[in-house]
Amino acid sequence: MTRWAVVGAGSAGCVVAARLADGGADVTLVEAGPALRRNQVPSSIAGLDFFEAMVEPGRVEPDLVAVRMPGGDPHPYVRGRGEGGSSAVNAMVALAGTDAWRTPFGDRVAWRRAAARVAFPIEVPNDDQLGAVDRAFLGAAADARRAPLTQRAGHRVTSAEAYLWPHVGRRDITLLTDTTVDRVVFDGTRSAGLRLADGSHVDADRIVLCAGAIHSPAILLRSGVESAGRGLTDHPSASLVLDLVPEARSGVGRLAAGAFVERDGCQVLSVNHLDHDAPGLGSLLAALLRPVGRRGRVSLDPRRGSDPMAAPIVEFDLVGDQRDLEGLIRAARMAIDLARAPSVAAICTAVYVDAFGTTIDDLLSRGDDGMARWLRSGAGDYVHAAGTCAVGSVTTADGRVVGREGLYVCDASLFPVIPDANTHLPTTMLAELLVERWELAGMMA
Repeated sequence: MTRWAVVGAGSAGCVVAARLADGGADVTLVEAGPALRRNQVPSSIAGLDFFEAMVEPGRVEPDLVAVRMPGGDPHPYVRGRGEGGSSAVNAMVALAGTDAWRTPFGDRVAWRRAAARVAFPIEVPNDDQLGAVDRAFLGAAADARRAPLTQRAGHRVTSAEAYLWPHVGRRDITLLTDTTVDRVVFDGTRSAGLRLADGSHVDADRIVLCAGAIHSPAILLRSGVESAGRGLTDHPSASLVLDLVPEARSGVGRLAAGAFVERDGCQVLSVNHLDHDAPGLGSLLAALLRPVGRRGRVSLDPRRGSDPMAAPIVEFDLVGDQRDLEGLIRAARMAIDLARAPSVAAICTAVYVDAFGTTIDDLLSRGDDGMARWLRSGAGDYVHAAGTCAVGSVTTADGRVVGREGLYVCDASLFPVIPDANTHLPTTMLAELLVERWELAGMMA
Protein backbone atom coordinates (compact mmCIF):
# COMPACT_ATOMS: atom_id res chain seq x y z
CA MET A 1 0.00 0.00 0.00
CA THR A 2 1.36 3.42 -0.99
CA ARG A 3 1.98 5.77 1.92
CA TRP A 4 0.87 9.33 1.22
CA ALA A 5 1.53 12.39 3.39
CA VAL A 6 -0.75 15.39 2.80
CA VAL A 7 0.30 18.74 4.28
CA GLY A 8 -2.54 21.12 5.11
CA ALA A 9 -6.18 20.32 5.93
CA GLY A 10 -7.83 23.19 4.07
CA SER A 11 -9.90 23.52 0.92
CA ALA A 12 -7.60 21.22 -1.08
CA GLY A 13 -6.03 19.07 1.63
CA CYS A 14 -9.33 17.74 2.96
CA VAL A 15 -10.31 16.68 -0.56
CA VAL A 16 -6.95 15.08 -1.33
CA ALA A 17 -6.75 13.13 1.94
CA ALA A 18 -10.33 11.86 1.69
CA ARG A 19 -10.17 10.85 -1.96
CA LEU A 20 -6.79 9.14 -1.54
CA ALA A 21 -8.17 7.17 1.39
CA ASP A 22 -11.26 6.26 -0.65
CA GLY A 23 -8.86 4.88 -3.29
CA GLY A 24 -7.12 2.61 -0.79
CA ALA A 25 -4.04 4.67 0.03
CA ASP A 26 -2.48 4.91 3.48
CA VAL A 27 -2.86 8.63 4.30
CA THR A 28 -1.28 10.83 6.95
CA LEU A 29 -2.73 14.35 6.99
CA VAL A 30 -0.58 16.95 8.76
CA GLU A 31 -2.14 20.27 9.81
CA ALA A 32 -0.43 23.13 11.65
CA GLY A 33 -3.59 24.30 13.42
CA PRO A 34 -6.24 22.79 15.67
CA ALA A 35 -8.81 20.08 14.96
CA LEU A 36 -12.43 20.78 14.06
CA ARG A 37 -14.55 18.00 15.49
CA ARG A 38 -18.18 17.14 14.85
CA ASN A 39 -20.43 18.49 17.66
CA GLN A 40 -17.57 20.72 18.84
CA VAL A 41 -17.66 23.40 16.14
CA PRO A 42 -17.62 26.90 17.65
CA SER A 43 -20.75 28.91 16.87
CA SER A 44 -18.57 31.53 15.16
CA ILE A 45 -17.50 28.97 12.55
CA ALA A 46 -20.85 27.20 12.29
CA GLY A 47 -22.55 30.53 11.57
CA LEU A 48 -22.64 32.68 8.44
CA ASP A 49 -20.50 35.63 9.58
CA PHE A 50 -16.90 35.42 8.41
CA PHE A 51 -15.93 38.35 10.65
CA GLU A 52 -16.84 36.26 13.69
CA ALA A 53 -15.09 33.20 12.27
CA MET A 54 -11.85 35.08 11.68
CA VAL A 55 -11.53 36.08 15.33
CA GLU A 56 -12.07 32.55 16.65
CA PRO A 57 -8.83 31.73 18.52
CA GLY A 58 -6.36 29.68 16.52
CA ARG A 59 -8.29 29.78 13.24
CA VAL A 60 -6.10 32.18 11.23
CA GLU A 61 -2.36 32.21 10.72
CA PRO A 62 -0.71 34.27 13.47
CA ASP A 63 1.74 37.03 12.58
CA LEU A 64 1.20 36.70 8.81
CA VAL A 65 1.41 40.08 7.10
CA ALA A 66 1.67 41.17 3.49
CA VAL A 67 2.69 44.21 1.51
CA ARG A 68 0.03 45.02 -1.09
CA MET A 69 2.19 47.31 -3.25
CA PRO A 70 5.99 47.72 -3.43
CA GLY A 71 7.12 50.20 -0.79
CA GLY A 72 3.87 49.92 1.15
CA ASP A 73 3.46 49.01 4.79
CA PRO A 74 2.75 45.40 5.74
CA HIS A 75 -0.73 44.63 7.07
CA PRO A 76 -2.31 41.38 8.31
CA TYR A 77 -3.16 38.85 5.62
CA VAL A 78 -5.83 36.37 6.64
CA ARG A 79 -5.19 32.69 5.95
CA GLY A 80 -7.28 29.97 7.55
CA ARG A 81 -5.55 27.66 9.97
CA GLY A 82 -6.60 24.35 11.44
CA GLU A 83 -8.80 21.56 10.15
CA GLY A 84 -10.98 23.08 7.42
CA GLY A 85 -8.43 25.82 6.66
CA SER A 86 -9.82 28.91 4.98
CA SER A 87 -13.15 27.15 4.36
CA ALA A 88 -13.80 27.72 8.09
CA VAL A 89 -13.28 31.49 7.93
CA ASN A 90 -14.07 32.62 4.37
CA ALA A 91 -17.15 34.39 2.99
CA MET A 92 -18.44 31.01 1.69
CA VAL A 93 -19.03 32.34 -1.83
CA ALA A 94 -19.06 29.32 -4.18
CA LEU A 95 -18.51 30.42 -7.78
CA ALA A 96 -16.66 28.42 -10.44
CA GLY A 97 -15.67 31.16 -12.90
CA THR A 98 -15.04 30.60 -16.60
CA ASP A 99 -12.93 28.07 -18.49
CA ALA A 100 -9.99 30.49 -18.76
CA TRP A 101 -8.29 29.30 -15.57
CA ARG A 102 -9.13 25.60 -16.12
CA THR A 103 -7.45 25.19 -19.52
CA PRO A 104 -3.89 24.41 -18.26
CA PHE A 105 -5.15 21.41 -16.26
CA GLY A 106 -7.52 19.42 -18.43
CA ASP A 107 -10.44 19.30 -20.81
CA ARG A 108 -14.05 20.18 -20.10
CA VAL A 109 -15.11 16.57 -19.59
CA ALA A 110 -12.59 16.09 -16.77
CA TRP A 111 -13.66 19.37 -15.18
CA ARG A 112 -17.34 18.39 -15.34
CA ARG A 113 -16.51 15.18 -13.50
CA ALA A 114 -14.55 17.14 -10.90
CA ALA A 115 -17.41 19.60 -10.37
CA ALA A 116 -19.91 16.77 -9.99
CA ARG A 117 -17.84 15.21 -7.18
CA VAL A 118 -17.68 18.36 -5.02
CA ALA A 119 -19.03 17.19 -1.67
CA PHE A 120 -20.19 20.33 0.10
CA PRO A 121 -23.68 21.81 -0.34
CA ILE A 122 -24.19 25.14 -2.09
CA GLU A 123 -27.27 27.17 -1.20
CA VAL A 124 -28.28 30.78 -1.76
CA PRO A 125 -29.38 32.70 1.34
CA ASN A 126 -33.10 32.81 2.01
CA ASP A 127 -35.07 35.98 2.74
CA ASP A 128 -34.58 35.68 6.50
CA GLN A 129 -30.80 35.37 6.15
CA LEU A 130 -30.33 38.41 3.92
CA GLY A 131 -29.23 41.65 5.54
CA ALA A 132 -30.40 45.16 4.73
CA VAL A 133 -27.40 45.85 2.50
CA ASP A 134 -28.04 42.63 0.58
CA ARG A 135 -31.67 43.55 0.01
CA ALA A 136 -30.86 47.10 -1.07
CA PHE A 137 -28.11 45.79 -3.33
CA LEU A 138 -30.45 43.31 -5.00
CA GLY A 139 -32.77 46.20 -5.73
CA ALA A 140 -29.98 48.33 -7.19
CA ALA A 141 -29.35 46.38 -10.40
CA ALA A 142 -31.22 43.87 -12.52
CA ASP A 143 -28.15 41.60 -12.65
CA ALA A 144 -27.58 41.51 -8.89
CA ARG A 145 -27.89 37.97 -7.53
CA ARG A 146 -27.96 36.17 -4.23
CA ALA A 147 -24.57 34.61 -3.65
CA PRO A 148 -24.27 30.81 -3.69
CA LEU A 149 -22.79 29.88 -0.32
CA THR A 150 -21.23 26.75 1.16
CA GLN A 151 -24.00 26.40 3.72
CA ARG A 152 -26.73 23.99 4.72
CA ALA A 153 -29.87 25.30 6.41
CA GLY A 154 -28.12 28.34 7.85
CA HIS A 155 -24.81 26.85 8.96
CA ARG A 156 -21.41 26.93 7.27
CA VAL A 157 -20.21 23.62 5.83
CA THR A 158 -16.43 23.46 5.91
CA SER A 159 -14.23 21.19 3.83
CA ALA A 160 -13.53 19.25 7.02
CA GLU A 161 -17.23 18.50 7.49
CA ALA A 162 -17.78 17.62 3.84
CA TYR A 163 -14.68 15.46 3.31
CA LEU A 164 -12.96 14.43 6.54
CA TRP A 165 -15.79 13.80 8.97
CA PRO A 166 -17.12 10.81 6.98
CA HIS A 167 -13.73 9.15 7.64
CA VAL A 168 -13.87 9.55 11.42
CA GLY A 169 -13.91 6.08 12.92
CA ARG A 170 -12.71 4.41 9.72
CA ARG A 171 -9.03 4.81 10.66
CA ASP A 172 -7.97 5.20 7.03
CA ILE A 173 -6.61 8.72 7.63
CA THR A 174 -4.09 9.51 10.36
CA LEU A 175 -4.72 13.17 11.25
CA LEU A 176 -1.94 15.09 12.98
CA THR A 177 -3.17 18.52 14.10
CA ASP A 178 -1.17 21.27 15.81
CA THR A 179 1.80 19.90 13.86
CA THR A 180 4.02 22.18 11.76
CA VAL A 181 5.99 20.83 8.81
CA ASP A 182 9.56 22.02 8.45
CA ARG A 183 10.54 20.57 5.08
CA VAL A 184 10.40 17.67 2.65
CA VAL A 185 13.17 15.11 3.06
CA PHE A 186 14.72 13.74 -0.16
CA ASP A 187 16.65 10.66 -1.14
CA GLY A 188 18.40 12.16 -4.14
CA THR A 189 15.55 13.74 -6.10
CA ARG A 190 12.86 11.44 -4.68
CA SER A 191 10.83 12.58 -1.69
CA ALA A 192 11.18 10.28 1.30
CA GLY A 193 9.04 11.98 3.92
CA LEU A 194 8.58 15.07 6.02
CA ARG A 195 10.65 16.59 8.78
CA LEU A 196 8.44 18.27 11.35
CA ALA A 197 9.25 21.39 13.32
CA ASP A 198 9.92 19.35 16.46
CA GLY A 199 12.53 17.29 14.62
CA SER A 200 10.44 14.15 14.20
CA HIS A 201 9.69 12.57 10.82
CA VAL A 202 6.73 11.29 8.82
CA ASP A 203 7.76 8.65 6.31
CA ALA A 204 5.91 8.63 3.00
CA ASP A 205 6.25 7.37 -0.55
CA ARG A 206 4.44 10.38 -1.99
CA ILE A 207 3.85 13.85 -0.55
CA VAL A 208 1.23 16.43 -1.49
CA LEU A 209 1.62 20.00 -0.27
CA CYS A 210 -1.82 21.56 0.23
CA ALA A 211 -0.73 24.33 2.58
CA GLY A 212 -1.91 27.16 0.31
CA ALA A 213 -0.25 29.71 -1.94
CA ILE A 214 1.69 31.23 0.97
CA HIS A 215 2.87 28.21 2.94
CA SER A 216 3.32 25.56 0.23
CA PRO A 217 6.07 27.62 -1.46
CA ALA A 218 7.60 28.36 1.94
CA ILE A 219 7.90 24.63 2.63
CA LEU A 220 9.41 24.09 -0.83
CA LEU A 221 11.91 26.89 -0.28
CA ARG A 222 12.99 25.36 3.03
CA SER A 223 13.31 22.06 1.14
CA GLY A 224 15.67 23.51 -1.46
CA VAL A 225 13.19 24.03 -4.33
CA GLU A 226 14.32 27.52 -5.24
CA SER A 227 11.86 28.05 -8.09
CA ALA A 228 8.90 28.30 -5.68
CA GLY A 229 7.38 31.54 -4.42
CA ARG A 230 7.39 33.72 -7.52
CA GLY A 231 4.27 34.69 -9.48
CA LEU A 232 2.17 35.60 -6.43
CA THR A 233 -1.13 37.21 -7.32
CA ASP A 234 -4.55 37.99 -5.84
CA HIS A 235 -7.72 39.76 -6.92
CA PRO A 236 -7.10 43.51 -6.37
CA SER A 237 -9.97 45.09 -4.45
CA ALA A 238 -11.39 48.41 -3.32
CA SER A 239 -13.91 49.03 -0.57
CA LEU A 240 -16.70 51.57 -0.22
CA VAL A 241 -17.76 51.94 3.41
CA LEU A 242 -21.47 52.51 3.98
CA ASP A 243 -22.52 54.53 7.03
CA LEU A 244 -25.89 52.88 7.56
CA VAL A 245 -29.11 54.36 8.91
CA PRO A 246 -30.08 52.74 12.25
CA GLU A 247 -32.81 50.54 10.82
CA ALA A 248 -30.37 49.05 8.25
CA ARG A 249 -27.70 48.08 10.73
CA SER A 250 -26.97 44.38 11.12
CA GLY A 251 -25.58 42.79 14.23
CA VAL A 252 -22.32 40.88 14.10
CA GLY A 253 -23.10 37.18 13.94
CA ARG A 254 -25.60 37.39 11.11
CA LEU A 255 -24.84 36.73 7.44
CA ALA A 256 -21.99 39.02 6.44
CA ALA A 257 -22.25 38.89 2.64
CA GLY A 258 -25.17 37.58 0.63
CA ALA A 259 -25.35 39.22 -2.82
CA PHE A 260 -23.09 40.12 -5.72
CA VAL A 261 -22.87 41.54 -9.24
CA GLU A 262 -20.39 40.47 -11.90
CA ARG A 263 -19.69 42.40 -15.11
CA ASP A 264 -16.77 42.33 -17.52
CA GLY A 265 -14.42 40.52 -15.15
CA CYS A 266 -15.33 42.65 -12.13
CA GLN A 267 -17.25 41.69 -9.00
CA VAL A 268 -19.01 43.78 -6.37
CA LEU A 269 -20.06 42.04 -3.15
CA SER A 270 -22.53 43.42 -0.62
CA VAL A 271 -21.35 43.32 3.01
CA ASN A 272 -24.03 43.82 5.65
CA HIS A 273 -21.76 44.71 8.54
CA LEU A 274 -18.10 44.94 9.46
CA ASP A 275 -16.53 43.71 12.67
CA HIS A 276 -17.14 44.63 16.31
CA ASP A 277 -14.85 47.66 15.99
CA ALA A 278 -17.00 49.23 13.24
CA PRO A 279 -20.61 49.27 14.47
CA GLY A 280 -23.21 50.68 12.09
CA LEU A 281 -21.07 50.24 8.99
CA GLY A 282 -21.48 48.07 5.91
CA SER A 283 -19.56 47.88 2.67
CA LEU A 284 -19.59 47.33 -1.05
CA LEU A 285 -16.45 45.41 -1.91
CA ALA A 286 -15.24 45.67 -5.52
CA ALA A 287 -12.66 43.35 -7.06
CA LEU A 288 -10.95 42.73 -10.38
CA LEU A 289 -11.39 39.02 -11.12
CA ARG A 290 -9.02 38.81 -14.11
CA PRO A 291 -5.74 40.49 -13.15
CA VAL A 292 -2.78 39.91 -15.44
CA GLY A 293 0.09 41.00 -13.17
CA ARG A 294 1.99 38.22 -11.36
CA ARG A 295 4.91 40.12 -9.90
CA GLY A 296 4.35 39.27 -6.25
CA ARG A 297 6.53 36.91 -4.27
CA VAL A 298 6.68 34.69 -1.19
CA SER A 299 10.12 34.33 0.36
CA LEU A 300 11.73 33.26 3.60
CA ASP A 301 12.62 35.83 6.23
CA PRO A 302 16.44 36.12 6.06
CA ARG A 303 16.51 37.15 9.71
CA ARG A 304 15.01 33.79 10.70
CA GLY A 305 16.77 31.59 8.16
CA SER A 306 14.80 28.41 7.53
CA ASP A 307 12.94 28.50 10.86
CA PRO A 308 9.63 26.68 10.14
CA MET A 309 7.87 28.72 12.83
CA ALA A 310 8.71 32.04 11.14
CA ALA A 311 6.06 33.59 8.94
CA PRO A 312 7.18 33.94 5.32
CA ILE A 313 7.58 37.34 3.69
CA VAL A 314 4.61 38.10 1.42
CA GLU A 315 4.95 40.86 -1.16
CA PHE A 316 2.14 41.59 -3.62
CA ASP A 317 2.18 44.01 -6.55
CA LEU A 318 -1.58 44.25 -6.93
CA VAL A 319 -1.96 47.09 -9.43
CA GLY A 320 1.60 47.47 -10.63
CA ASP A 321 0.46 46.47 -14.09
CA GLN A 322 -1.39 49.38 -15.70
CA ARG A 323 -4.01 47.00 -17.08
CA ASP A 324 -4.86 45.87 -13.56
CA LEU A 325 -5.09 49.45 -12.32
CA GLU A 326 -7.49 50.26 -15.14
CA GLY A 327 -9.51 47.12 -14.40
CA LEU A 328 -9.79 47.96 -10.70
CA ILE A 329 -10.91 51.48 -11.63
CA ARG A 330 -13.74 49.86 -13.64
CA ALA A 331 -14.68 47.72 -10.66
CA ALA A 332 -14.61 50.70 -8.29
CA ARG A 333 -16.77 52.80 -10.61
CA MET A 334 -19.22 49.91 -10.82
CA ALA A 335 -19.43 49.86 -7.00
CA ILE A 336 -19.90 53.64 -6.91
CA ASP A 337 -22.79 53.41 -9.38
CA LEU A 338 -24.42 50.72 -7.24
CA ALA A 339 -23.91 52.79 -4.09
CA ARG A 340 -25.70 55.69 -5.76
CA ALA A 341 -28.69 53.56 -6.76
CA PRO A 342 -31.84 54.72 -4.91
CA SER A 343 -32.28 51.49 -2.93
CA VAL A 344 -28.72 51.64 -1.54
CA ALA A 345 -28.61 55.42 -1.08
CA ALA A 346 -31.80 55.15 1.00
CA ILE A 347 -30.05 53.09 3.71
CA CYS A 348 -26.88 55.22 3.93
CA THR A 349 -26.14 58.53 5.56
CA ALA A 350 -22.78 58.66 3.72
CA VAL A 351 -20.41 56.52 1.65
CA TYR A 352 -16.67 56.75 2.25
CA VAL A 353 -13.65 55.50 0.33
CA ASP A 354 -11.03 55.71 3.10
CA ALA A 355 -10.52 56.12 6.82
CA PHE A 356 -10.16 59.90 6.44
CA GLY A 357 -13.82 60.49 5.60
CA THR A 358 -13.37 61.02 1.86
CA THR A 359 -16.77 60.60 0.22
CA ILE A 360 -17.41 59.23 -3.26
CA ASP A 361 -18.33 62.75 -4.38
CA ASP A 362 -14.98 64.02 -3.08
CA LEU A 363 -13.22 61.22 -4.93
CA LEU A 364 -15.03 61.75 -8.22
CA SER A 365 -14.32 65.48 -8.11
CA ARG A 366 -10.62 64.63 -8.43
CA GLY A 367 -11.11 63.07 -11.88
CA ASP A 368 -9.42 60.02 -13.34
CA ASP A 369 -6.05 60.91 -11.85
CA GLY A 370 -7.58 61.09 -8.38
CA MET A 371 -9.19 57.68 -8.83
CA ALA A 372 -5.86 56.20 -9.94
CA ARG A 373 -4.00 57.74 -6.99
CA TRP A 374 -6.61 56.39 -4.57
CA LEU A 375 -6.22 52.85 -5.87
CA ARG A 376 -2.44 52.91 -6.16
CA SER A 377 -2.22 53.74 -2.47
CA GLY A 378 -5.36 52.03 -1.17
CA ALA A 379 -5.93 48.90 -3.26
CA GLY A 380 -6.56 45.88 -1.12
CA ASP A 381 -6.52 42.15 -1.73
CA TYR A 382 -9.40 39.66 -1.80
CA VAL A 383 -7.50 37.13 0.35
CA HIS A 384 -7.26 34.89 -2.74
CA ALA A 385 -3.51 34.31 -2.93
CA ALA A 386 -2.51 32.18 -5.93
CA GLY A 387 0.20 31.32 -8.42
CA THR A 388 3.34 30.66 -6.38
CA CYS A 389 3.91 27.05 -7.52
CA ALA A 390 2.38 27.54 -10.94
CA VAL A 391 1.88 24.80 -13.50
CA GLY A 392 4.37 25.27 -16.31
CA SER A 393 7.13 26.67 -14.11
CA VAL A 394 7.33 25.04 -10.67
CA THR A 395 4.97 22.13 -11.33
CA THR A 396 3.61 19.96 -14.13
CA ALA A 397 -0.07 19.74 -15.10
CA ASP A 398 -0.59 16.86 -12.64
CA GLY A 399 0.85 18.90 -9.76
CA ARG A 400 4.26 17.20 -9.60
CA VAL A 401 7.17 19.46 -8.64
CA VAL A 402 9.53 19.72 -11.60
CA GLY A 403 12.80 17.85 -11.05
CA ARG A 404 11.48 15.89 -8.05
CA GLU A 405 9.86 12.48 -7.79
CA GLY A 406 6.97 11.69 -5.49
CA LEU A 407 6.40 15.35 -4.56
CA TYR A 408 3.20 17.15 -5.56
CA VAL A 409 1.40 20.41 -4.87
CA CYS A 410 -2.38 20.73 -4.90
CA ASP A 411 -3.80 24.10 -3.88
CA ALA A 412 -4.28 27.63 -5.24
CA SER A 413 -0.53 28.02 -5.69
CA LEU A 414 -0.81 25.86 -8.85
CA PHE A 415 -2.93 28.35 -10.80
CA PRO A 416 -0.91 30.00 -13.60
CA VAL A 417 -4.05 32.04 -14.25
CA ILE A 418 -5.95 33.03 -11.12
CA PRO A 419 -9.58 31.84 -11.31
CA ASP A 420 -12.02 34.60 -12.20
CA ALA A 421 -14.05 33.66 -9.15
CA ASN A 422 -13.70 33.38 -5.39
CA THR A 423 -11.07 30.69 -5.08
CA HIS A 424 -12.58 28.14 -2.62
CA LEU A 425 -14.71 26.24 -5.15
CA PRO A 426 -12.07 26.31 -7.93
CA THR A 427 -9.45 24.98 -5.51
CA THR A 428 -11.79 22.19 -4.43
CA MET A 429 -12.52 21.32 -8.06
CA LEU A 430 -8.80 21.26 -8.84
CA ALA A 431 -8.18 18.83 -5.97
CA GLU A 432 -10.96 16.54 -7.22
CA LEU A 433 -9.51 16.63 -10.74
CA LEU A 434 -5.92 15.88 -9.74
CA VAL A 435 -6.76 13.03 -7.37
CA GLU A 436 -8.81 11.37 -10.11
CA ARG A 437 -5.82 11.78 -12.42
CA TRP A 438 -3.51 10.16 -9.87
CA GLU A 439 -5.95 7.30 -9.40
CA LEU A 440 -6.20 6.68 -13.15
CA ALA A 441 -2.40 6.61 -13.25
CA GLY A 442 -2.39 3.76 -10.70
CA MET A 443 -0.74 5.79 -7.95
CA MET A 444 -3.10 4.94 -5.05
CA ALA A 445 -2.17 1.40 -4.05
